[in-house]
Amino acid sequence: MGGAVRDSLLGLTPKDVDFVAVGTSPETFLELGFQRVGQDFPVFLHPKSHTEIALARTERKTHKGHTGFVVHADPAVTLETDLLRRDFTINAMAVSRDGNLIDPHGGKKDLQSQQLRHVSEAFSEDPLRVLRGIRFLAQLGVFEFQIAPETRSMMQSMSPCLVELSVERIIAELDKTLASSHPHLGLQHLSDLGITNVLAPALENLPAQFLCQSTDARLAEWMILNQPTIKCIERYGKEFRLTTKRTAFLKAATRLKDLAFEDAALCLNVFGQLGWLRGNQPDKGIDQLLVEFAQSVQMAVPIGRWFEIRQRVRRISAEQFTEQGLSGQALGDAIYAERLSVLSTEISAPGTAPGL
Repeated sequence: MGGAVRDSLLGLTPKDVDFVAVGTSPETFLELGFQRVGQDFPVFLHPKSHTEIALARTERKTHKGHTGFVVHADPAVTLETDLLRRDFTINAMAVSRDGNLIDPHGGKKDLQSQQLRHVSEAFSEDPLRVLRGIRFLAQLGVFEFQIAPETRSMMQSMSPCLVELSVERIIAELDKTLASSHPHLGLQHLSDLGITNVLAPALENLPAQFLCQSTDARLAEWMILNQPTIKCIERYGKEFRLTTKRTAFLKAATRLKDLAFEDAALCLNVFGQLGWLRGNQPDKGIDQLLVEFAQSVQMAVPIGRWFEIRQRVRRISAEQFTEQGLSGQALGDAIYAERLSVLSTEISAPGTAPGL
């Protein structure tokens, strides 16, 4: 049922197949040897195949957010009632054991007309569904789905409630959207639905087309198009609990995009901010992301050139100066002066500095 039926009707290979049982109870499943998964939802694992099977259920909103629901499941809950709680009609279809399509809410018709339409008024109880709608538009981009007018109005009214969601849920949905085949077809609705103002007011501008392939590099395409300051990136990194690596990459891409090889002191300062002058080796993962990102934008200096310069500057170490008896502040000053000299020589006479 759900997404598997939708994908099958679209001619796609289903990624996940959901099974729902009706007319039975948790006690019956346990007596048959099924293992219960979690406590919040009536989901069980088949004793041999380990296939997940859920009981048909209803939900009642009790608290704010994505998890503020009380779930009720018993033999009286019908499949049609279970499908009524789904988000969009295209996800509210099922196939019976004998192969018949069960479509009480017109999902197949909406598939044929490429419409993303909510199933019922219960849609408004879960603000995460606004972001799920954005994701579906991106993942099904090849079919060019559109949001039904009445669903668009409902999503717009729900956008202020996105602040009720955990940042982990928000980032998970946005990452899935960025990782999809046509992310721009989903993200282009962020502003119109009011999502941008609520979640990321500094990211109003959106690429017409994403050129990178990885999620992190696509996020950099999006963010840097809006010319963020380092403080802005740090704020978003903290607010959305981005990983240290992701934040470091976004800051590196921002600092290097327009950095010209003209001022040796400025370049050396940026190298220090990027952590390139520390004893440990630069993060290879961040380097790979910078290479990918550099293919999508016009950089003042090719990223490969920055890596070459970095390598030479890092060869200037303390050892060559400690042999001269230098230590403390004098040692630090000597290392800095030598690095500055190498960069200055390369700027004034490219290709003449030792090792470059």
